[in-house]
Amino acid sequence: MKVNSGKLTALPFQQQIENSEQWPLLAEDFMNRSGLPGPRANLSLAGEFAGYYARSGLSAQSLSLLASWTDISAAEAEANDPKEYLPFCALLACGAYYGYAEQGERSGIEGRLRRAMNDSRWRVREAAAMALQQIGEFGFGLLAGVLESWRMEATILELRTFVAALAHPPLLKDYSCAAYSLELSEQILDELLSGKYSEDDPEHLRVLSKGMEYALSLFVASQPDAGFALLRRLAGSGDKRMIRIVKSNLGKKRLSQKYPEEVTELLAGLTIV
Repeated sequence: MKVNSGKLTALPFQQQIENSEQWPLLAEDFMNRSGLPGPRANLSLAGEFAGYYARSGLSAQSLSLLASWTDISAAEAEANDPKEYLPFCALLACGAYYGYAEQGERSGIEGRLRRAMNDSRWRVREAAAMALQQIGEFGFGLLAGVLESWRMEATILELRTFVAALAHPPLLKDYSCAAYSLELSEQILDELLSGKYSEDDPEHLRVLSKGMEYALSLFVASQPDAGFALLRRLAGSGDKRMIRIVKSNLGKKRLSQKYPEEVTELLAGLTIV
């Protein structure tokens, strides 16, 4: 999500951000306008809030607010509770600020994002992915550096967040991002095939697989030669999880309409799952 970094002085909550005595009122206002409980949070308000942080020279007070909101746990605000909207907004703001932050501040943001990636609440995990997308929009090299620094020790849920963050059309216009996204996905899928994660939480594996069932089509559309070669290899693996992932991606219009011959050929050879 592209944040709105313009007209900062027009934001009605600017003074509240800078005054800790106003934070309870700000939190109440945001919870009331969150759209929660419900299927979709108020992304417009969250984007405005994040836009306030898309700049350098932020006060320690404004950054403290982000820390306090990202610290709101599932025990304090379960999934779909209006209070869950506060860490959601704060995580987007962390992503918006990351490119402007000093190195020490970046380390703190990275810690918050990694905790959010492993949160039990899907909306908080999604906010972490959206924050990474904002880092990528600031500069793909910056995002790639972050992901590579986490890659070797990443959890299943972190890997899913990597994939979700990269499955962002504005980022995939960059050839280097498209190539990196497909390469990283191939590495993750090969690790799944190898059984590396067979002892991990089955629900976490399901979440990663579902992410791959959607995201891979975006990467293949951006890198069709290498992408269809990967799909053919996965289709021939005989692995049920891989076949489901291939079938799901072949069903996406971005592939079926633009590459009908390749899709038809692959579908014809797939084992029904």
